Amino acid sequence: MKRLTISVPCYGRKRGTIRSIECISKQNINGWEAFIVGDGCPIMQDFIDSNYFSDLQKHMETKGNDLKIWNEPLNRGGSGYAITNENINRANGEFFIFYANDDIILDNHFENYLSQIENTDYDFVYFNSWVQPIKNRRTSSFSYGNIGHSEIIVRTEFLKKMPKHTAQYGHDWELISSMIKSGKSKKCETCPPTYVVMSLPFSREPNLD
Repeated sequence: MKRLTISVPCYGRKRGTIRSIECISKQNINGWEAFIVGDGCPIMQDFIDSNYFSDLQKHMETKGNDLKIWNEPLNRGGSGYAITNENINRANGEFFIFYANDDIILDNHFENYLSQIENTDYDFVYFNSWVQPIKNRRTSSFSYGNIGHSEIIVRTEFLKKMPKHTAQYGHDWELISSMIKSGKSKKCETCPPTYVVMSLPFSREPNLD
């Protein structure tokens, strides 16, 4: 069993995808698996056909990490909801985190999130994040629009019992709502944000692709 599973559905955002994979590979702890999956994405297929990441994947293996990159044949949309569900089902990590391929994680992100849930009885832990377009911290709370995938780490066994994601906008809040009702959680008030949101629905990062 791995310590952690990371799920990254991808469509488009060539430079964002490269950047997110580099962020994962620079983490200061090992023992993780990352599923970077194209949602019927031509850009991801180009990466695969050219073996763009093959050397990095081999290097990660020497550290005990699995950097798994592939492309699904069909695009199913819905912000990668189907891929998210599949990644949850196939996860072998004790804990699970989500990562959007247009965002940034700091080099200690995995360590930061794991430090608050390993060797505890919490089902999930949530954190604040940094929103780059407005250059401000998002203070997470249990309300729609104030918490999402980026702010949580979840015990995988618990996550697999939760309702599946759907294609509707806000499916991350639907998941978290279910977890609140069913599990034990805490917020890390003292942890500095290590997840950086690089774009908002109304404000895309300039020149990302």
